[in-house]
Amino acid sequence: MAINATEIIVIVKAKMGLPGNEHDALIGLYVDEIGQRILNYCNLSEIPDGLKYTWVAMVSVALTKEQSSVLFPAPVVEEAFEISIGDTSVKQVKNPAAQVLVRPSVAIIDAVVFDYQGELNSYRKLRW
Repeated sequence: MAINATEIIVIVKAKMGLPGNEHDALIGLYVDEIGQRILNYCNLSEIPDGLKYTWVAMVSVALTKEQSSVLFPAPVVEEAFEISIGDTSVKQVKNPAAQVLVRPSVAIIDAVVFDYQGELNSYRKLRW
């Protein structure tokens, strides 16, 4: 029996403590990308049940490495202040917001697949 991506999204959200549907699209990108890499690496047409939690772990690692600032944003503390000495004044400058990465990067996905090769190898089929 094959696993579907929706089931993986639900498990990833539960494992990472992400309530609601706010990040479903982002998590879905990673689930699809990692799922495709598992299929390609193992030469399979569908991902078997035995790799369900490996798939979840791989998605969780990739999300944590690349999107932790998006999934778990730091609380915004804005303290407006101005310091004046004589005729010179200094105001606090806001840091520009970090650019949000909206798709999985190849380097991180490759590293995750490499890290989980041991678990994937037991399901790998050779092509002739």
